[in-house]
Amino acid sequence: MTSFNPQIGDQCNWTIWSDVEPCTVIARTPKGCKVRVNKTEVAKPPKMEPGGFAGVVLEPTEWRILDDLEAPVYTFTFRASGLWKLQGSGMRERGNVLRAGHRKVYDYGF
Repeated sequence: MTSFNPQIGDQCNWTIWSDVEPCTVIARTPKGCKVRVNKTEVAKPPKMEPGGFAGVVLEPTEWRILDDLEAPVYTFTFRASGLWKLQGSGMRERGNVLRAGHRKVYDYGF
């Protein structure tokens, strides 16, 4: 069971498999919340070397996270498992979970 309880204005993360997108909560009901994905820009590119699928990341990307009022809005629902999952996704489906925190992760090796 998670203790994450998103409220309007909270910054959070949408975990999509190995990638993570920063979001802002814009609406909330007892069993659902709507989030807007934030715009991200590379502040410092990753340091990489050849190898693996797309290279080996030695130093991760640093991101600048910005509000984007034109970004799409997604709905997440609170499930019996205690997780906030993207509306329409199955409980056994990996990813599509809303979590506390505010960061961007791009998996270059996926």
